[in-house]
Amino acid sequence: MESVYPKEPLEVPKEVHEQPEQEQLLAPPAPPSYDQATATTTPTPAQTTGPGTVPATTGTSTQHTVIVVPSSPYGPDPQDVQCPFCHNYTRTRVSYRPNSRTHLIALVLCLLQLYCCVCLPYCISSCMNTNHYCGMCDHYLGTYLRK
Repeated sequence: MESVYPKEPLEVPKEVHEQPEQEQLLAPPAPPSYDQATATTTPTPAQTTGPGTVPATTGTSTQHTVIVVPSSPYGPDPQDVQCPFCHNYTRTRVSYRPNSRTHLIALVLCLLQLYCCVCLPYCISSCMNTNHYCGMCDHYLGTYLRK
């Protein structure tokens, strides 16, 4: 069976050790001089296209940016949270506020001539939004919106 390794060490040619051209290619480019940096010339489109810019297009296509706003992390019930104001771990204090759905239900009850029931949507917490406050420092933390 033949050995995979050579019997004698391989000689490395001197050309491999001396490669200044490749070292220059790997070196970062020098920064511009003061005169180049302060010159008031209009940049080319290749210079303006960077990670924070959008290249201009001459066609009819447009680029839209969609921003997704995260929903409130709070629910309809009190929750254990760390307050961002006082940094205490506490259970939130909740208060209920009427919303447009609450008023709409009351209006429908009024139109159905159920006048004695008009106050019920204002007494039932599931018909209103829930505001969360810190249990220690009483700062407003967020709102759970009923849909």
